[in-house]
Amino acid sequence: MTIFQTRAYRDMYRNHFGGGKSFMEIATPNNAQIWLQARGIEARRLEMWGEGIADCGGAEVGEENASELWCTMRGIARDYDGCVLNQIEASSPLVELARRGGWAISDAEVCPTLAFPPTFDGYVKSLGKNMREQIKRYPKRLAKNFAVEVEMAQTQPQVDEFLTQLFELHGKRWRARGQTGVLVLPSRQKFHRALCADFLKRDWLRLWRLKLDGRPACVLLSYFWGGRYWFFIGGFEPEMMRWSVGTCLFARVFQHAIEEGATEFDFLRGAEEYKYRFGAVDREFVNLQWFAPTPRGKILEKRVALECEFWRRVHEKFGAN
Repeated sequence: MTIFQTRAYRDMYRNHFGGGKSFMEIATPNNAQIWLQARGIEARRLEMWGEGIADCGGAEVGEENASELWCTMRGIARDYDGCVLNQIEASSPLVELARRGGWAISDAEVCPTLAFPPTFDGYVKSLGKNMREQIKRYPKRLAKNFAVEVEMAQTQPQVDEFLTQLFELHGKRWRARGQTGVLVLPSRQKFHRALCADFLKRDWLRLWRLKLDGRPACVLLSYFWGGRYWFFIGGFEPEMMRWSVGTCLFARVFQHAIEEGATEFDFLRGAEEYKYRFGAVDREFVNLQWFAPTPRGKILEKRVALECEFWRRVHEKFGAN
């Protein structure tokens, strides 16, 4: 289970993107749970609750209760034209059950994850020589050339301000490339504002900003839940990229995360090179698919294949950058 399966996240998703969808919480007597949504008119599909917005799927399930949950879910899926469960961790016991059941299993995007040692000094020492020197040298270089301010949003006015700057910086970088970013849609901005406001109250929000000479240079949006940081997206001032503002702010975020007891930093989907320079290691994910052997099932299968290719290209362009 990930932060995207928490009730807080699911409820916010339903409030903002629930039109035309029905939602279900599937639970078994032995405490296994999975959360799905159904949509479609010509061809009805089951999918993970939050599909299209959430980065990862998941369930509250272990080896001891996976079979019962799988049987229940499989029975429900037969009432639809197909079931598409994307971004399921490859180690989930549901994956082997799906394989035995004849479902199609394909590789999904990896989620590079950084395992934290007990101290920040220990983390820095674990890095390669070049990265170790950069984390030590780059913040000092910034301090010599700019008035540096690093802060985490702790009030609602700060959250509003930081998010506005995140949306602006993220969009500016992609407009410079003649493209738009994934945060350009007003509906998505509205969702993330509401989600961050809710997560702030729960102390799950970790929204950081780096300012140079009073100007925002980098904003990083993460969540802290379940002992793990979940990095969602960042925005950077293109003119300041030569100062390695991302490296400087990430280093500060890592230090804070370790100090407050985080054991991991999940960069979420995408194999962007910078994640591995920080020491992240891939966690493997898969997609589970089943389609009814009917005309509608075949239509849905073709439609899903086109959608998967489209979103793969989108994430290759935008990722978490």
